[in-house]
Amino acid sequence: MTVFALRKAAYVTFPFYRKIVQDEAYSAEWAKAVRTGDLNQLLKLFQLAVGKVNLLAFSTNAIGYFIDLPVPKPLESVTNATSIRPGQVQFTFSSAVHRAVARAILPLYREIAVNRGYAALIVKAIRSNNQPFLEQLIRSKVKTSRLVKVELNNGFFLGFKFPGSRYVYYNQIFHERFV
Repeated sequence: MTVFALRKAAYVTFPFYRKIVQDEAYSAEWAKAVRTGDLNQLLKLFQLAVGKVNLLAFSTNAIGYFIDLPVPKPLESVTNATSIRPGQVQFTFSSAVHRAVARAILPLYREIAVNRGYAALIVKAIRSNNQPFLEQLIRSKVKTSRLVKVELNNGFFLGFKFPGSRYVYYNQIFHERFV
């Protein structure tokens, strides 16, 4: 992970998550498009929130979505996603839970986007595989007790468990490691 890649993912997706939080109808449309795998609708809705941005890929698996953004080498791409882990359920994605996740991560994404020093600390924790430090940094901005997991894997995976949902929803910023 690089500081540039982390900040780009947070900067580009911040308006999208803000729209999810602020507009219940938009959030419901988004969740329906995820559940039905309607990529055209997802792209249309994403662009409505963030405008035209250069994407490498945009995908859904009916339990979440994945936004791949181009970044300079050596990474080439960074992914932002919110999803339930595969193998647990199909065609399930809650608008209410997604809104709650978005509400929880907005302060984190804002800080990453505007504070290069904070982003650099997160990257340092990721690169050094320092789970306790990463968790401290994340929890300093994500102030909900519904954050039940902070995982490190070429980025961070934040697991949220909300009442009324049997599933943990993961918000993620990561890069694929190619060998």
